[in-house]
Amino acid sequence: MQRFFPSSRPSSCLRLLSWTHSSSGQLFSHSTNTERKTITPSSNTFVDLGIRPPLAKALYAAFPKVEGPTSIQASLIPAILTGKDVILQDETGVGKSFGLMLALLNKTRLHFKNPENGQLNPQPAITSLLLVPHRDLAFQYLHWIKRIVDASSDHPPPVQDVAQVLVRDGNKHLSEGSSLLQQTPPHILIATPASVLDLCHKEPNALRLEELSSVVLDDVDFMVETVPLEGRTPAQRRARKNIELHPGPTRRLLTSIYGEQRQWPNSENEDEGAFHTPQLIVASATMRRHLKYYFFSETGLLNKDTVKVRGSVMGLSSNEDMGLHRNITHYVLVASHDSIKNTSAAVAEVVEDDAAADVSSVEQEEVTEETTKQPDDAQIEREKKFSMLPSPFNQNALEAVAATFALDVPSVALLTIPSDASIHRAVYDLRALGVNAHGMNLLVENQGKSHLLHGGAEKFRSTPTLLVATPATIRGIDLPELSHVFILGVRPLQERATTALDTYIHVAGRVGRFGRKGKVVSIVTDEQEAERMDTILKRLGVETARLKYFK
Repeated sequence: MQRFFPSSRPSSCLRLLSWTHSSSGQLFSHSTNTERKTITPSSNTFVDLGIRPPLAKALYAAFPKVEGPTSIQASLIPAILTGKDVILQDETGVGKSFGLMLALLNKTRLHFKNPENGQLNPQPAITSLLLVPHRDLAFQYLHWIKRIVDASSDHPPPVQDVAQVLVRDGNKHLSEGSSLLQQTPPHILIATPASVLDLCHKEPNALRLEELSSVVLDDVDFMVETVPLEGRTPAQRRARKNIELHPGPTRRLLTSIYGEQRQWPNSENEDEGAFHTPQLIVASATMRRHLKYYFFSETGLLNKDTVKVRGSVMGLSSNEDMGLHRNITHYVLVASHDSIKNTSAAVAEVVEDDAAADVSSVEQEEVTEETTKQPDDAQIEREKKFSMLPSPFNQNALEAVAATFALDVPSVALLTIPSDASIHRAVYDLRALGVNAHGMNLLVENQGKSHLLHGGAEKFRSTPTLLVATPATIRGIDLPELSHVFILGVRPLQERATTALDTYIHVAGRVGRFGRKGKVVSIVTDEQEAERMDTILKRLGVETARLKYFK
């Protein structure tokens, strides 16, 4: 395997790298012993957990509705600040990602000395590499950080000094992104694994990843490919062999940073090893046994000293854990070519106004008016083409979405479609049915950015929005006023039944967050798909409700 920068580095070489604390890019004053403070998770304020008072003050100014840490944050933040490796598992919507962000902002920034001449590097090191599965989650993190930076003082520093995003965007991440990183290394680099590998191919020394203090993998199960340990079928054996021969971007990146097997520091000097064998933090709502085997046994990336932070999970068996909110109502509609009806497994009708009423309790903010974006040439050409071609989507399925959206959604809903389907075509067809549909893109106001962390505003209620995406591109996304998730189609329950289960958990987990209620409406097109969906819900211990608008 090609290495882009030193990986299995001898300890003697590592110890040539000395460091000093840096104030460059450091927003919040600190004491040098803060990171290693041991704190019990019974504290009830962020400062009690080890967050520096200036950072906590900026947090409360940026997010006035935040009263204190959630239960999982009360365990997670002190665990990260010890400097030990952390493995985190809890259901969606409990504040895992927000807690990760706060702990990383709190970390001490360092300047390293050049091992060849002993001179201090003119730029501070990147403290944390935060790896995420897709670009929208990266920009959500950046949005959170920008709000805290802007609230930190009357004259805040540029956000690029604190955090930057590196995602595949044409070749911009290899040009503008690379230049900015080298000129102004951020405290936190938020990136997709593939974009980091791209940059390491082009400029092996651009990121100085050997100086990292922490490597974080959020939604780790989606980024590290694994095969069930008990798999004996030919297809599973082929898949395992293919992973060994052609590892994905995250596996390759971890190997490049840590080596084939992690090199544990043997020095008695605690500070010496802590920053050159980077702290590893992995987190997800779903954590399969074979993924844990990869980290603990196959690679040694984690060991018995790893801090295990575990929240609410649902045990499906003695070996498999996953989490799903209990405050979500689940529906399944069968949209055949001649009718739309509830699945035969639906057992009860529920009161329909809880989700809408609950949305109004979340944070409200003044939101700038969305500008009406004129269609560009590509969009005009697409729509002209779509108008002359039959739709690949079952129109009754789309009508089921449109009818439920019109009758039941107060503000914002999300529709996920199969990964091989066209988002542009789905949006076109839904708009023809009168739905205010947009492909989700958190960089564009009316495609999700306006709804990121804005909740309950009357503006949203007057023009409800349906965001369209694929399951892979919505993991970890938090849209507080989101009340409904529509799922078009169901992933086949073939050899990897757990994949369908995990996908449903992560998609459904976009609603019901932080104790709010939510609805998940799965729309299938025949009884065979309905049976597969019923199997998924039974495995999760979920009872299917009847949607009152359909028979």
